[in-house]
Order: sequence, then C-alpha cells, then structure tokens
Amino acid sequence: MANLFPDDLIEEIRVSNDIVDVISEYVKLEKKGKNFFGKCPFHNEKTASFSVEPVKQIFHCFGCGKGGNVIHFIMSIENLEFPDALRLLADRAKIQIPDITEGVRNDEKAGLKRELLDINLEAARFFRDNLNNEKNTLPNSYLMSRKIQKQTIAKFGIGYAEDRFDTLYKHLKSKGFSDSSIIKSGLVIYKEESGKIYDRFRGRIMFPIFDIRGNVIAFGGRVLDSSQPKYMNSPETEVYQKGKHLYALNFAKSACSKQLILSEGYMDVISLHQSGIINSVAPLGTALTENQGRLLKKYTEEIVLSFDSDSAGQAAAFRSLDLLNEIGCNVRVLTIPSGKDPDEFIKAHGVTEFKRLVDRSKGLLDFKLGSLKNDIDTSTNEGKVRFLDKAVLILDKIDNNVEKELYVKKLSEELGVSTQSILSEIAKQQRDTDTNFRKQVPSNNNFSRNPIRKSTVVKNQEEWLVRLQLMLLATICIDNSVYFSIKDVVDWDRFESDEVKNAFDFAVERIESKAGILTGEILNKLSPGMAESFANIVQSQSIFEDNKKAALDIIRKIDLFSLEERKNEIIELKKRSDLTEGDVELLNRELSSIVSNIAIKKKGL
Repeated sequence: MANLFPDDLIEEIRVSNDIVDVISEYVKLEKKGKNFFGKCPFHNEKTASFSVEPVKQIFHCFGCGKGGNVIHFIMSIENLEFPDALRLLADRAKIQIPDITEGVRNDEKAGLKRELLDINLEAARFFRDNLNNEKNTLPNSYLMSRKIQKQTIAKFGIGYAEDRFDTLYKHLKSKGFSDSSIIKSGLVIYKEESGKIYDRFRGRIMFPIFDIRGNVIAFGGRVLDSSQPKYMNSPETEVYQKGKHLYALNFAKSACSKQLILSEGYMDVISLHQSGIINSVAPLGTALTENQGRLLKKYTEEIVLSFDSDSAGQAAAFRSLDLLNEIGCNVRVLTIPSGKDPDEFIKAHGVTEFKRLVDRSKGLLDFKLGSLKNDIDTSTNEGKVRFLDKAVLILDKIDNNVEKELYVKKLSEELGVSTQSILSEIAKQQRDTDTNFRKQVPSNNNFSRNPIRKSTVVKNQEEWLVRLQLMLLATICIDNSVYFSIKDVVDWDRFESDEVKNAFDFAVERIESKAGILTGEILNKLSPGMAESFANIVQSQSIFEDNKKAALDIIRKIDLFSLEERKNEIIELKKRSDLTEGDVELLNRELSSIVSNIAIKKKGL
C-alpha cells in the first residue's frame, strides 16, 4: 500500500510527526539517557520495556518485540491499514494528502465516499429517532423480549425503519442530499419505469454496520413478523463491500488481541457484548470470505467459531474452518449443546457457563474427527473402515510428525485398530496424491525446483533467511562504507521477499548517490511485520568491531542456506522412480560439488 503514495509525501508526513510526541499521546514516557521508556501498550507488563529512540525515530519493545517507526506505531495502536494511518498522521501535522485509488488521485470518488458516509450517519440518526418515538411500541417490545438493554441499544446504534413508503428518502432530501447520492447509498430503491424512489428498509429493526474506524457504512434490517427475508442488508456501495468487513469489529478490536469469537449473526454478537464478552464479531449476511479471514488474523491470535449446532451452522463452521486454516489462522470450534445459539444459551445458563464452553472449545482436528465420528457408526467393522477412509484425508494434512503420531495413537485406542495399519493408510493416501500430481505435471528433466509440500521446518528456514537479509540491510545502513566492500559478492537477485528487495534497492540507491540514509526511511518501505523485525535488529545490534567482516559472515550464511536448500532438493529428486542412469549421474555430480562448497563456506564462519 505504501507505493500508492509518493515516497517524498510519506517521508514528509513521517518527519512531521515526532515519534516521541505521538507515542506520548498513548503511553506515559520517561526519559532515561538518550531514549524514552514506558510500559508497552501492546502487552501487559509490570516493568517498562518499551523504548522510543528520538534520534533514529523508532520504537521497540524488548518484551513483545513490537517495533517500527511512527507510522507502524499508529497502524498497530489504532488497528489501521497503512493508508489510513498515513491520513491520520497527515491530519495531525496539517498536511494535505490526496485520496488515491489504484495509485491515481480521484477527488470525485473521494467526495462521493464522504457524502455516502454523511448519508448513512443521517439515516442512523433517523432510525434511532424512530425507535425513540413513543408511538413505535412494536420494535421496543421486540427488543425488550430479547432483553436488549438501553445502553446496548445506544452502543450499537439500533434503530427502527417505519413501515412507510418513503419517509427516509424525504428526510434525506430535506437535509440537502441529492437523488443521485441517496440512490447510490443503497438506502432507497429507484424504479426507472415509473421514476419513483422509495425506502429499501421498511418495518424493520435497523442495525448500523460500522467500519473499523466507527463510520456507518451500511445497515442490516430484521423484520418483526414472520415475513421473508428475515434479515436484509444494504447492497454493496462505494463505502461498503460485505466480504471485507465484520460486524462489531470496531467495538471488539480493543479486546481481541488474544482471542476473538466469530458468531453467526447480529443478535448473537449484541448479546455477547451486553454480557461483557466484547471480543465477538460476525460476518455480514454471507459465508465467511478470505478477506474477512485475513482481517480476523490481523487482529487476533486465536479465532473461536461459535455457530449454531444445526446442520446449516455446522456446514458453515466446516467452510470457515477450512478457509481460516488455509490462511494460517489458529482456530477452534465452540459447540453449544441443545441446538441453542449463543444468545439463547447465555439467557438460559448465564455468561459464566458460556465462558466455560469457550474454554472447552475444540481444535480444528478434534472438531473434524469428532464430527466425522458422529456421522459414522464405528461400532461395526464396516463403520470403522469407512471412518478411517475419511479420517486419513484429515490426518494426511498434519505437517507435525509428533502431532500426527498422537492422533494416530488416539484413534488406534478408540477403534481397536493398530497404529501401523492407520499409518499405512496415511502413506497410501500420500502415494495416491503424489501419483495424481505426477500425472498432472509434465516431467522436468532439467531438475528445476519442484513444488514439494513445505513443512514447518522449511517455512522457519525461509523466515531465518529473511532475517539474515534484514541483518545485512541493517549493517549497510549503520555503516554505509560496508556496501562498497560487499557489493560485488552479494547475489542481489536472491531475495525471498519482494519488500526486502525493494528496501535494499532503496538503500543502495541512497548510498551510491551519497544522499545518506535514515532507518526511518527504510521502515517506510517495509510492512508492519518486517518493520518490526528490522527495528528489533537495529535496536539490539551494536556496531561490530569489524562491520565488513560481520557483513561477509552474514553473506556466507545466506549462501549456505541456498546450498543446503539445493542439496535437499537433489536428495528428494533422487528418490524419483522415473530417473535414467544419466539423470542420476548428473545429480550426483551436482550434489558432490554442493557438499564441497558447503564445507568451504562453513570453514569461513
């Protein structure tokens, strides 16, 4: 996102917001020597380990590892994306910043978005006033029957759309909004053949939908009788895309860093918040999307799915599980007994019992295997075979061998089947998968990189390689002269991350032009996670006695990583059954050369 804005504008905004001044608005800081210290706002601590360096204009927590420049701080503390954090800091420094979409200034679209937000806010006020009108007893009776308190109604901005033809439309017109903008808000329907405009929501309890910053971007409406559809949402507009937002995330964001409960609907979330469980959100009338999943992952460490226990709810839970697991979320499933939803369960058993259910929520594998066992009668031999046929598909996806062994042992004891038999079925499943893969992918006689499934170990190795590259970047930033000593021995195209490559390119350009380089400028080029790692390295890395030697050691380690990676690839390739004698000979020659090079590199360290 950073590249949507000119570098000089980003830098102007950064330098115009002194990091000590900005962080002091959120954290009580005390000066100790050259730096400032305070208690970290991102984790609980008794001793202040949160450091702010005015010279380098960076922050770093020695407790949790958070770090970066002033933009990254605002992104983390306010839970904002880069453009919104930049706008907040620009407003603070009174710097004009263009609204940029797809990298192009678009004032007309920005103006429309602002007007739609104004329309939605006015509509929310209108619906609220309707609910407060004494003559509208039906919606108030409904909310009382659901035991929704006045404070909760006010917090969520709940209102009422009267069952009348065009009262909202006329109200918005009286406030000076144009027909065009009101139609684009989705709050009214325009019939082209008759030219009539009438309200979309009528005779419904209204739930404003907020974005992460608390702007009203859309509405959900619930009928008060048995008519269909029971719930209706605003259509998508310039300010609302239902697959990119989550209901009540604006309220939950301050309480969901460790765990977030994903419920099915508005009333579930409202009931949980009213009961003090404010780390709860819901999708917006649609199956969970990948964008929503990534949004969840951004705000929390663990997601607990709390869907209805009926067949539709369980199907939704399975879909969400697979999606969240695919994007790397830690996810659990809350099973509510007796077919109740969270709202019903809390009213019947209380919030303490609900919290116990959350604590007993099942992990992904336990939930999937448990659901499978509920569907298949394993008291017969036939049932056990059917169960294991499906279970091995689940077990095969476990990368961690210890975890896999524990589940195999558990199933062995439950089913009375040997662990060896279960492991054999898993191995058979893997062979079938590999066979199908080879049928689909043409033979590669040049032995270029094969798409071998990556284990957790490989992912950790790649993270280590990125860290080495960040250490090298930090070294040339601390001592620019090192760059000229190493530039001819570094493979500048060998980067695991495009953003690290871009940061290197920027640093090299500044060093070669003798323009000088600041750590804060590099941080502008990195995502929050990368910036955090880089700030951590800069903060903790003292200047070496011999910076050139330190850089060369890092380069050797990077080269070693590449050699080890290729060695492992060759070992895997040699296991293929379709190799000719010539193929094997070529691989052995390359392997011998790599092993020799590895030995030479290790001697230099």
